[in-house]
This record gives sequence, C-alpha cells and structure tokens, in this order.
Amino acid sequence: MRIIKGFRDILPYGNKSLETSFVWTSILNKLRDTMALYNFQEIITPVLEYDSTFKTGIGEDTDIVSKEMYEFILSRDSNEEDKNKIFKYCLRPEGTAPIVRSVVENSLNKIKSLNKLYYLGPMFRYERSQKGRYRMFHQVGAELIGSNEILYEVELLSLAKDLIMSLGIKDFIFQINSIGNKKSMENIADAVAAFGKKNKDSIDKKDHEILNKNPLRFLDKAIHKYNLNNIPKTVDYLDNESSKRFTELTNNLDSLGFKYTINNQLVRGIDYYNDLVFEVTSKDLGAQDAILAGGRYDSLMKKFGGTESTSIGFAAGIERLILAMKDKDKDESSIDLFIAYNESELIEKALKIALKLREIGLKVEVDLDRRSFAKQMKLADKSSALKTIILTKENINNSSVTVKNMKTGVEELVDLNNNFDFFIK
Repeated sequence: MRIIKGFRDILPYGNKSLETSFVWTSILNKLRDTMALYNFQEIITPVLEYDSTFKTGIGEDTDIVSKEMYEFILSRDSNEEDKNKIFKYCLRPEGTAPIVRSVVENSLNKIKSLNKLYYLGPMFRYERSQKGRYRMFHQVGAELIGSNEILYEVELLSLAKDLIMSLGIKDFIFQINSIGNKKSMENIADAVAAFGKKNKDSIDKKDHEILNKNPLRFLDKAIHKYNLNNIPKTVDYLDNESSKRFTELTNNLDSLGFKYTINNQLVRGIDYYNDLVFEVTSKDLGAQDAILAGGRYDSLMKKFGGTESTSIGFAAGIERLILAMKDKDKDESSIDLFIAYNESELIEKALKIALKLREIGLKVEVDLDRRSFAKQMKLADKSSALKTIILTKENINNSSVTVKNMKTGVEELVDLNNNFDFFIK
C-alpha cells in the first residue's frame, strides 16, 4: 500500500530533514504561544464544508474554487426531510471563509464586538505537488473581526512578523499595498478593463474571460504572467479616503520602525479583499517565495448573512514557513530517564519506579522485553536519555539505585526513600 500522491506522513523519527513530528509539534507550540501574546484565541472548524462556503466567500471563478477544490456530491443526508436532496460538500481549501461562516452561524459577533481568532490545521487543494506545496497542507491564520481601526492593522502586521520571527526566520520582506474601498476598486477595474482592451492580442482567451468578469482578479494574474508595459498601479486610482487611510497606516508603521516595501501592483486573487493587502516573501524559496499573505475584508460577513463587519486577517503555509527556517530545531525528543536492571527478576520493580516517575511528570523509558543488561544500556544511549537509573539486587535491598549521567558517565548512589526529590531536581 502507498500513500496518496500529494499527501505525506510526518514521522516520529527517521526523517533526515529533521521535520519529525516532534519538530512539527514544537513549531505549532511556538505559533500558539505567539498568538496568545496578542490575545488571539483558537477556533477549530471542520475540514468538510458545504461548497457554497467557498463559492460565496472566495469567488466561484477563482482558481482555488474552480480548479483546485476537492468536491463531493451526496444524494442523501441523515435528516429524513433531506433524503431526496443533493448535497455538495468540499474539503476546505483555505481558512478565512469557514471562520467567518462560524462567526455568523454561532453569533460570536454578538457575544463579542471584536473577535480575535486564529486557526491551525490542514487544508486541501488539488494542484501539482512541488517543494513545500502538497495537496494536503497546513495553515496558521489569524482573523480580527469587528473593527475598522488602522491600529489593529498595525497590530496584525506585527503579529505576522512575530510569528515568522518566532521560528527563527530572519530573511523576509513585507510587501504592502492598498486596493482601496469599493469606489477605488471600481476605478481600478475600469482602468484594467481599458488596459486589457488595448492589449487584447497579447492576452490568452481564458484570461480575457476573467478580465470581463473580474478585472481585479485578472490584474493579479497579469502581474505574474504577462510581461506587459504600463500595467495599472492601484495607487493611481485610489480615492481620497483610501489614499489617506493607507498613508496613515504607513506613518504608523514608520513610527514603530516596522520594515516594509510598497508594491503598488500587489493584488490578492480572492474576491473578498479591500483596502490593505499584504504578502511576506522569502528569497530562500525561489520563484514561489510567499510564506504569508492577507488583507482587509469588510464585506465577507454580510455575504454569509451576517451584519456588515470590518475585518482583517492573514494566513501562512506551515510547510512554507519550515522551508524558510534556516536553523531548524534539532530533534530533541529525548527522555529524562531510562531504567535498566541487571537481573530479569527486577523488571517489575523497574516498571513500578517508571510509573511513579511518570506520575510526577518525568519522561521515562524502561525495557520490558527482558533484554540483557548490556543491550539495555545501548538502548539507553540511543534514546538520548539524560540519565539512566540502574537497578541491582544489592542496591534495591538497601532502597537505593545507581544513577548514571549519560553525558559525563559519572555515577552516584541515590536513596529511593527521599520521595524522588532527586529526580525532580
């Protein structure tokens, strides 16, 4: 049997890249710890959603929905009333739409006027597998729902930076831009439509269809796909309100010494964005260099049947973040203590001591296969145990054990009647 193409196992050991489950878990813990510093709280949504969650949220014509989404059709449901209906489900391809769906459905915006939420979990997209990109991949994302305050944009960008830096990633660039409010986006769309008409002969037929339906989405494609001159820059079409807002943001970032570059051709290829959009890139990743991206989305709550709520968020691919880490954590999944015995009749005593030590929070391993003492000591060395407890008949009769420091080789006799204080220390 083989694993499905585009999916992978994260192994506990034997992985030469050091991306073991121990390293993976330590990375997730760092991400969670950083989120907690900003008082963002975790929200966990299902991996399976109705397809309308994404067709409504992201846009039915986007590549994510039209080409990459795993979709399922079921002709029945457990509900007797719905047994003759057809239900369309999908594996979630991204995290923002499900979070907004959950906020509306569970009235979280009525419990709190400002919701600071984050998520960690698998996403699914049917696309060609390549380095750092799998068909089942993992994202960490943050969503701040319920405020139009620019300082919250500053806070969210700072959170994104701290998340990246918490993993030891140093060589990265924040690119920011504004696509403006509804009026500004209409101005940009008109300019892009005129540009597309002027360069009709240089644009693919399929891209022409996108241009006619959604000029902003075409602009996102044109920047990356076509080597055309005079591609419209969003900054030239912002109204006064949007321009003023973006200037206020950059002034705040400058006052904090936050490093960024302005990319006036940066457009996120998802329908729900407005005003601020941003992307973080790392030159260590080659052509596919994005490790984190996001923006403001003020109309998405209303699309899901809720009240209009100004919001902003970002997402980062965890596999991409790991690729950008130059100094990956070594697999330090060592144990505190290994227990060895020189006679097989001491095995039950060894197990009792192991269970007692585990009760007080120590990581302990004991060989229960009655291997020879020499083989047990080899296992202790392979396990990267800090210390090894050695049981002998003579010492056990005196309620003591020998403890060997596996780094220095120094041994000392320890009394077992001291309630294991020695091991806690």
